[in-house]
Amino acid sequence: MKLRLAVLLTGGVITLAACSPTKAAQPTPVAESTSATSTTSSSSAAPSSSSAAPTSSTTKSATNGPVKPPANPGTPAPAGSPGWKLTQGNTGLAAHGLNCDSLPVYTGPGSPGSGTVISGKRIEQSLTLFAGNITIEKSCIRPNRLDEAAPLVTTNGPCGSNSCQVTGAPVTIRDSNIDGSKLSASTIAKSCAFLGVGTLQRNYITGMGSGICFYNTGSSLSGLAEGNYVRGLRTAGDAHNDGATVRDFPLDRNAGRTLTFRNNRIDCSTGQDTGALFIQTYGGDIDNVTVEGNLLEGGGYQLGLESSHGNQYGRNMKSINNRFTGSGWGAAYVTANGVGYKWAVWQDNFLLDPNAPDAKGKAAGTP
Repeated sequence: MKLRLAVLLTGGVITLAACSPTKAAQPTPVAESTSATSTTSSSSAAPSSSSAAPTSSTTKSATNGPVKPPANPGTPAPAGSPGWKLTQGNTGLAAHGLNCDSLPVYTGPGSPGSGTVISGKRIEQSLTLFAGNITIEKSCIRPNRLDEAAPLVTTNGPCGSNSCQVTGAPVTIRDSNIDGSKLSASTIAKSCAFLGVGTLQRNYITGMGSGICFYNTGSSLSGLAEGNYVRGLRTAGDAHNDGATVRDFPLDRNAGRTLTFRNNRIDCSTGQDTGALFIQTYGGDIDNVTVEGNLLEGGGYQLGLESSHGNQYGRNMKSINNRFTGSGWGAAYVTANGVGYKWAVWQDNFLLDPNAPDAKGKAAGTP
């Protein structure tokens, strides 16, 4: 029997648990046992419509001086490139002629203060960005130690018995590498590279159990994942893995907030895959999500939309101009669980054909 994934948040840590569907075409997750460890995490979000970088008048530089430009600068993917044009060489540090080992070590705190900008650093510890108004750019987040199942980067703050606090101000990570390769597979198999809410742009994410996890997103901040390449995920034990996932994004306090996955390449190929992008209302209602211009690869269903755990997805869920490799269980599925509607927009989604114009193979039927 194929297995699906459920996510549990305990003490600020996202853990991935095996779940058993009732049938392959309409999987209904039922959480089984998980393990979790505690990390520092936290809470109520201040209103904001985007995760913009802080202005120079309020920032506190963590560069420790200027970063020497590379002798052979790289070539970033052109602005607006869809996910099927992304490579390891045109995303993250490599796009700027940089690599992790060439960067000076970051010696600042693991929980930097509001207004901090970290630029051109090799960060060898996990990060808690709960203070908000934080930007990380052209850096390598590659911890050499981590509690089992803890995220590499989180915007969560202190946790109570049932929930963690949410950052109240924007967090941005761009043009960087987030890399779990220095950690054992058993340590990171149930970990996310990023956990919380924020803006992630043009990053190369690898060596993790799961990639981008928008979970514990609060009620005010918008989220954006744009131009990222997620690949090389690893697994161990009973972990199941997501390239990216959304587990809550409610609109009850800010109807205008949006969550966007645009022009990413997301590959989930561990052999214990939930899928490239798994949207499930495990932690709360989800709405105003747009999935556009992405290449979704790997095993499992490559795009899942589930109403579950007593919560519902809303009427403004959009999937536009995506490409699917079509392996695993198939391109996409929907579990409505009585909601009565599916994707509000399902438009121009195709199986990947690298030799066809705009990589358009066969149409991916509406799930």
